[in-house]
Amino acid sequence: MNISALLYFWNVLWATPEIVISRATRSPGISRFEVHSLPDSPALPTSWAGRLPVPGRADGNEIFFWLFQAEQAAYNDNLIIWFNGGPGCSSLIGLTTGNGPILFDGNSTNLVRNPNSWTKLGNVLYVDQPVGTGFSTASFPYPVTDNDRVTADFTRWLNAFFMHFPHLASMQIHLMGESYAGIYIPYFASELLNGKNTLRLDVRSMSLGDGSWGNGAAMSSVAMGRYLRSQASMLNIPKDILSIFDEADETCGFNEVLAQSMIYPPHRRIHIPGNPEYFNLKRRLRRDMIDSLDSACNIFPKTTDEVRTSIFNSTCYGPCAAHSTAIDYMQTTADEGSRKPACYDVYDISHDCSTVSPLPLMAEYFSRADVQSALHVGNSGDYEACNSTILDTLLAADSPVPPEYSILPSLITKHNVALHIYNGEWDMLINHIGTELSIQNMTWRGAQGFSRKSSQLFYVDEAAPSSTVGPTATLATTATLATVAATASPAGTWAIERGVSYHFFRGAGHSVFVNKPKEMFAFVRDVVVAPREH
Repeated sequence: MNISALLYFWNVLWATPEIVISRATRSPGISRFEVHSLPDSPALPTSWAGRLPVPGRADGNEIFFWLFQAEQAAYNDNLIIWFNGGPGCSSLIGLTTGNGPILFDGNSTNLVRNPNSWTKLGNVLYVDQPVGTGFSTASFPYPVTDNDRVTADFTRWLNAFFMHFPHLASMQIHLMGESYAGIYIPYFASELLNGKNTLRLDVRSMSLGDGSWGNGAAMSSVAMGRYLRSQASMLNIPKDILSIFDEADETCGFNEVLAQSMIYPPHRRIHIPGNPEYFNLKRRLRRDMIDSLDSACNIFPKTTDEVRTSIFNSTCYGPCAAHSTAIDYMQTTADEGSRKPACYDVYDISHDCSTVSPLPLMAEYFSRADVQSALHVGNSGDYEACNSTILDTLLAADSPVPPEYSILPSLITKHNVALHIYNGEWDMLINHIGTELSIQNMTWRGAQGFSRKSSQLFYVDEAAPSSTVGPTATLATTATLATVAATASPAGTWAIERGVSYHFFRGAGHSVFVNKPKEMFAFVRDVVVAPREH
């Protein structure tokens, strides 16, 4: 029997949730992963958790997973794989902050059910990768030093995972993630579809939320000045400070780039000028590394002169450092009388001093021995949601080529994989203006960018009104949208052309589902797992 026939046979056997439970609990080696209950938690959907070794790697390199069975039989042919970014941040962050079946109850470690859990829309697999992330383990010295190794480890591991859960291998696979997962997911999808895999997988879609998938300068410094102006009232940035960023936009050529990005469809490939900030991602994201690089580096600009020097003559970042300077300026203690917010979050500019961070709650809860025992990772010690060693190691490596240039276009065009890009309005780190510029500078299926600006409305309960989501989909008609608008609240704007969709979520930060769980549930239902044309 060939592998396709075998997988089809398994899929028929596992067609209903009742049969899934029966077969899984009787399969040798699978019942040991079943999660029977979780301390201080309501009842969970049927799930399995634990670690599996990465094939062909040194002992100790194991990846943790938590698999949830679809709660509704109508969606049982979908497998959603979720990745947090970092690099080095656990996917349990997403699970417990808005897209999984459980949430922390306020500022306590008690758990409650999430009414907007994506487990209602498919089987959902959470993976802590690369090795050493979250509950995953790694050999010493840390073995994963570049994106090639990250990609190879995950795809090897996933093939081994499907040997334990073979019914999943024939499902429609949707790779979803945020932030640095904008790097992970396209490379993973490319390897799964183009690499030497023993299984023929049906990778249907990639969803990149506030992701770092485009040109580094385009998604950071080029877009920063315009973003600051668009959010000037919320950020309370003085006009004289904003004027320095205006000066940078003109001097560094950013205004010309942004003007070209507003042409629909684009006339030509948009040239990103010079080399702003030397594309130095590790210095931009790891401010605590700067002191060891240059003791004269000023990362606390307050005055207009200090802001100007930081942008144009910085010993920290290099030329035209609008992105890093903006972050440093906002994180610098405000002078007396300044209107800047006392607490500032680059991931969500709406946050204030009362905002509860989920990371300490996660550290407390998942460090408990009874919780680790329930998830079959006993004696793991103190749990860390994000591993700084992985972050430093991978950001210090040569950055991978942005997937925008060839990987994403190839996946869309050659393999018919749908690409769904989304961004939150209040994310300053990877802001929506840079994302929109990168979309307009990407070429797929014989054309560059979108032919029309993302201006059509979508709604809290309807993420793709009157549109068939697929390669040949068109935008909903104005008349139909007007009818929907009369009975629903707008959640943002969207566009879809040639197999690529873009959703801009109003009032959301870096992790869109944290602010907008109901809207993101509709997005997954109406866009990600919705039937589409081929």
